[in-house]
Amino acid sequence: MSILLVTSEIVASIFGFALGCLNVMIGVFTPKVIGVTVPADQQGPVKLSIDKGVIRTSIYTVAFSEKKVVLRKLSSANLTVVAVLILAILGAVLAGPFGIIVGGITAFSLQEFATQRRRDEIKRSDILDPSDRSDLEHVQLLRNSIQLYLKDRIVRIVIPRKYSQTLGPILEKIIPARFQPAAIPSGKDP
Repeated sequence: MSILLVTSEIVASIFGFALGCLNVMIGVFTPKVIGVTVPADQQGPVKLSIDKGVIRTSIYTVAFSEKKVVLRKLSSANLTVVAVLILAILGAVLAGPFGIIVGGITAFSLQEFATQRRRDEIKRSDILDPSDRSDLEHVQLLRNSIQLYLKDRIVRIVIPRKYSQTLGPILEKIIPARFQPAAIPSGKDP
């Protein structure tokens, strides 16, 4: 019995150490997310880019021109959930409750690494590809979301709160004819 216990502790230690090292390496190789980017050269077609916008369960990068908005999918929650489940189950089998935690954390690290690689691919390509038709009528900034009124539909993109604080003045500056600020009844953002 004691040999089995020692063996399972060794396996748990190896599993935890291996995934811990993987998490550290992913953290080192994954650059910090930029956030809201306004190109210095305003003569180009891209006037504003947001690195993270969430629509339902998918994460997108968002680019604005004067008349158009383009969404490029970075990842989906389905991929994240599947990765978490697989690594958590593997962790549970190999290392018990500790393995579930380490496996789940590693899955989120891998998802962020894959998302950053997709961001890099998008930066290397033409984000405002002419085949994408999302004609922008106007934009409304809400508390932690952007509501896009397109020619044929309305899309709400959830953004991090820290982006919404700086995004209003930027949108007003780069697309003044299409930006409509939303009134916040209390005057404060909760």
